Formats: sequence, structure tokens, C-alpha cells
Amino acid sequence: LAAKAASMGEAGPTWYIAAKQTDGRGRRGREWDSQPGNLFASLLWRPDIPMSSMSALPFLASLAVVDTLERLGCLDVQVKWPNDVLIGGKKASGILIESSASGAKKPDYVTIGIGINLEHFPKGTVFGAISVKESTGTAPNVIDAAVLLAECLDGRISAWDVGDFKPVQQAWTSRAWGLGERRTFTTHDESFEATALELSDDGGLRLLLGNGQEKNLYAGDVFPVSVAQTSHDI
Repeated sequence: LAAKAASMGEAGPTWYIAAKQTDGRGRRGREWDSQPGNLFASLLWRPDIPMSSMSALPFLASLAVVDTLERLGCLDVQVKWPNDVLIGGKKASGILIESSASGAKKPDYVTIGIGINLEHFPKGTVFGAISVKESTGTAPNVIDAAVLLAECLDGRISAWDVGDFKPVQQAWTSRAWGLGERRTFTTHDESFEATALELSDDGGLRLLLGNGQEKNLYAGDVFPVSVAQTSHDI
């Protein structure tokens, strides 16, 4: 809906909130569990920023979700590369950002999709899940949570010094799950173990491999060691 509105000239910023999704999806086209009572929100935005600075946006969105969950009373909130937010080491939120650019200098528009488990969470997932209700004992009202999320994201974007990734990098790293620990990393064609060191200057995840070499990972998933990849998002 946001993309269609953008193609018809909607300027934004405009939030689209769904009570229920019938065709929700996560990264890499994965199925997204969409139970009523959870938050499914997409922000249509036409940022006047260069494409070279767009890599900061997923991390800003993650931090905005952290702010939201903490204001809802959640404790032990962390970010998990590349686009998840955890409560107590379990997944509570996922983010999917898509953009359209007809030119090379700046995007025509961006849609920032954010799902948060407010009341429900799926059971039996490979990477454990949790909801705000499970964490705090109370399920927030969906619209109240959406307004809070909008405020938090606006605050993060307003404070963003476009072109200076360092503050975003530092803020995200201070909240990161699994840094300094051995993890399993999966990409479209391989699975391997490595130690996550930090977020690199260009948004990749800097890894220390078993042979002592380092590499930056730009696309993939991270799990505790020995946990397999899943085909579903939550």
C-alpha cells in the first residue's frame, strides 16, 4: 500500500498500520507470522539524503524499536544484526526496509516496515521469540504502541547527522547481542562459525574467522552456535 501510494505521488511521511496481515513477509521473502494484537507498521518516507548514507537507516530503525520497547517497560532489550530486536535474548521485533531509486543520488522513497510482538509470539521457532505481554505482563494497545514507535523513530532520525555514521555505529554496538562470542552465520550459500567483533564503518558486521582472518558480512543471519537457519520470520 505504501509503495502504491508513493507511485501515485504521496509525499509522506505517512504511517500505514495493519490490524492483521494476510501476506506479511520478512527478509528474503520469508513468511511473517501476523496475529491480531501485534504491531504491523510501515512508514512511507521520501528522505532527502544521499544513497551512500542509506546504510545507517536499518540501525536507526532498530534503535527506535529499542527505545519503544523500553518505554513500554521491557528490560534487557538488544539489537541483533542485521535487523532484529530482542528482549531477554528472544526475538520481539523485525525490520524490513525497501527503497526505490530512479537516480543514483538519492532514493525516490523508502518504506520502513516494522513488526513488533505486542501480545502474541510464535512457538517452536528456531530462534526463540517473545512478546511485550510475555515480558511485562501487559499487552499494549496497538495504536498506542504505533504512536510511541513513530515518536521514537522521529527522534532518532531528527538527531541523525547524515554522513556521520560513527554515532549510529556506537549506539548500535552498545546494544548489540552476541558481540565477542562465537556464533553461527548463514548466507545464501554457506554456513560457518565466527566471532562477531563490531559493526564496520559501512554497516557490515566485522567477523573473526577460525583461521584468524577477518571479514565483513553484509547479508545473512546470525544464530547461536549449532542452531539451524529457519524459513520463517517472527
